[in-house]
Amino acid sequence: REIMDVSYGDNYTSRERLQLLGQVDKLTNAVGQCERIHQTAVPLNYARHSLRSLSLWLLTLPFTLVKNLGFLSVPVMAATSWLLF
Repeated sequence: REIMDVSYGDNYTSRERLQLLGQVDKLTNAVGQCERIHQTAVPLNYARHSLRSLSLWLLTLPFTLVKNLGFLSVPVMAATSWLLF
């Protein structure tokens, strides 16, 4: 609404103003869609399955990292676990 109150000036043409308003409208719609996705509840079964899969993956990851990283796999695993949980 505030953009509609901006007076016409020499800085931009009427066509550029309409294009700006169209882009702002698209951005507003995209933000609204993102908010709707963010507020959607995650089903309990999906959340449990995801947590179990992630836990199993984190349990097996050190066995694959130790071959390449050696003792460095411990801080890598700590950082990875902290980031994912």
